[in-house]
Amino acid sequence: MKAKSSLRRVNKKTAMRMAFHSSGLRLTRQRLAIYRELTGRYDHPDVDMLYQAVRKRVPRISLFTVYRTVNAMETAGLIRRVATWKGHARYDGNIRTHAHFLCETCGKIEDMDIGDVSDLCRRVEAETGLTVRRVDLIFYGEETECAAKEIS
Repeated sequence: MKAKSSLRRVNKKTAMRMAFHSSGLRLTRQRLAIYRELTGRYDHPDVDMLYQAVRKRVPRISLFTVYRTVNAMETAGLIRRVATWKGHARYDGNIRTHAHFLCETCGKIEDMDIGDVSDLCRRVEAETGLTVRRVDLIFYGEETECAAKEIS
């Protein structure tokens, strides 16, 4: 069982290395730590949240390195900037097309499964003549917990 686990880890690291190299980035220890942290989270952290989490495993990492790495990974298409809330960019390790819900009261961002949006993309392309490469769909509102707090 231990051999299978380490084999999966090696294959995953090899896949990450290939993804980074195909994007023109070298896979360093710091980049790997940041990427793993981001892809393992679902709270869409900002750079400071990533820095605080990664610093536990890579104590000598700087906030500037995290900023630079996140920008490079975003440019390379390995991660996505989700939304800006009160001046803080948030990031998502899930680069597949999906929607988000942003609570305008607390700032929480949640993934939403809205199904396939390819029909919408094709319709936009057909009606406008534009080429759609990516869709960022964000619903804004208030989550149930925040709405309940306002009522009480």
